[in-house]
Amino acid sequence: MSEAAMANKPEILRRISLPPEITVCAEEMANAISIVAHKLNHWSLINQEGFSVLLSEVARLQRQRTATTWGIDIDRETPVVFAKAEDKNGNAIYPRLVCAGITVKQDQHNRPPFSALDIAIEVNNPDRLPIARWHVDLANAKETEMQPGPLIHLQYGGHVHGYRELDHPLKEPRWCHPPMEIVLLCEVIVANFYPDYWEELREDMNWCQAISVGQKLCYSAYLRKMLTGFSVSSKTLLHSMWASDWAISS
Repeated sequence: MSEAAMANKPEILRRISLPPEITVCAEEMANAISIVAHKLNHWSLINQEGFSVLLSEVARLQRQRTATTWGIDIDRETPVVFAKAEDKNGNAIYPRLVCAGITVKQDQHNRPPFSALDIAIEVNNPDRLPIARWHVDLANAKETEMQPGPLIHLQYGGHVHGYRELDHPLKEPRWCHPPMEIVLLCEVIVANFYPDYWEELREDMNWCQAISVGQKLCYSAYLRKMLTGFSVSSKTLLHSMWASDWAISS
């Protein structure tokens, strides 16, 4: 970049480097999921059905090889169930990973590379009854407007499959949050519910390399949006990441 161009950049952008535009092909994602699945299985942190589900996604993605548009889908009937953990009272709980649908479309680098995103952590009791649920979601595009809230958001509750009478009564708040996919959500679950294993895995180079694939896919455009937003004093970061604003500006 020329000295003149650098001089015209806002001060915050002169002092930092924006993340590069990243493209993650289907095969790269397949390899990352495979590593995470085998590590979780080695430590008996997921059940065999969940391990098989992850490997099925790996096989499907590997067939797409260099494709940059691809999807991940874990049926609600066959979630990835993690090993027994405990709540604060010592009661047994079982975290589950559910992915109602992720479609990666890497044609715009000024917004997260998803045309569909719905991934959730669900927590059940030993009788498989739901206790809690959080999901990371992409704001829905309605006929004339976007769903209110940040374009990418974290939300408590949502639809409890099979137990709609237990749906949380509040839709708000929708927390501004970076996108996530399978490997990143697996890391969150392990770090929170199985801290002893997390201390081992976070020092494992293969694990870290697999997680880095998810980070590159999910965080690159999000970080660029945050960093460029620092230079705009007339608009808050939350405003710039609001679905109606970000979708239109993209």
